[in-house]
Amino acid sequence: MIPSDTRPTARPFVHLIAGPTGVGKSAAATALARQSGAPVVVADRLQCFTDLATTSARAGADVPGVRRYWLGDRTFADGDLCATAAADALVALVERLGGRHRRVIVEGGSISLLRELAARRAGLDWRLTVRLLAPPDRAEYIAALTRRAQEMLAPEAPGRSLLDELATLWREPRQRWLAASVNGFEAVLECCAKYGINVSDIGERPPSPHVLDRMAALIAERHAEHGFLQHRVFSEIFESRTADSGPGIAAAVATATVERAA
Repeated sequence: MIPSDTRPTARPFVHLIAGPTGVGKSAAATALARQSGAPVVVADRLQCFTDLATTSARAGADVPGVRRYWLGDRTFADGDLCATAAADALVALVERLGGRHRRVIVEGGSISLLRELAARRAGLDWRLTVRLLAPPDRAEYIAALTRRAQEMLAPEAPGRSLLDELATLWREPRQRWLAASVNGFEAVLECCAKYGINVSDIGERPPSPHVLDRMAALIAERHAEHGFLQHRVFSEIFESRTADSGPGIAAAVATATVERAA
């Protein structure tokens, strides 16, 4: 076991766990945090929305014994958190935590945010290691994402479902364009259009089991498409192999490893 070490450091040691949706980033970060005592920063723009806890998978991610920090607490009515603002928040939070902890773990799968972070690498004095989690084969990935979607559509009480969250947002016309851009919501909206379902009360009047199964399957398909894109992009961004011989992320991305999801 790696001993907990909270001695301050001027140059934070950052361990980034990056990968597509649904490959176990949170579980990997949690295991490492318990082993090392390091805090976890969630590099995810969607998980900043407290009213989308189920849709964003924020619900259940904060577990006992692990200090997990979000980039912010906002509601959907506040509007989108752009990549630049999210990267500002990420850098500030990592450096603040790095002043109190020897190690900081960052977990994330936001393409725009991690692209922005990579673009700033020359100006950041971090010691960085990167662990890339890759998706399994397509059939296994779709099956896992389908189970995940089914849990979001019908979570155990008292959790709010993805349908509840979408219906609440849809009642405010000004929020609809942003809601339609969210993975998961977009697939549900397509099914609502196909089956003539009123989105505004879908949480109170759930669709038939057949339609729910179709929604889960479509959510999984869309997440898989995005997941393979995420993996390609992250591999391009982080699979550099240079020695940690000087300041800046460019010199520190030395141990990028790619692992298949179990």
